[in-house]
Amino acid sequence: MTGILDKFYVEHGIQGARVMTRSQQLTAGCRSDDEIDTNIELLIDDLEACAREMKRLVKINRDQSLFEGWPSANDDVPQS
Repeated sequence: MTGILDKFYVEHGIQGARVMTRSQQLTAGCRSDDEIDTNIELLIDDLEACAREMKRLVKINRDQSLFEGWPSANDDVPQS
């Protein structure tokens, strides 16, 4: 789960990280400006949580460690 609404999730693979939606409908029917603002603000908060997760996964990928906390393949290379 990423964020409080659980509308988005992050996939991470060989081609990088991407945001996916769990459903096509992202908001309920809004009848006022306040409802629109509230719904969109919650979606923005969830997307920002996805961005943090994507950055974390890309950093792990960049550091060459497949699983967080596991040693990197470069750890076995002797230092000259």
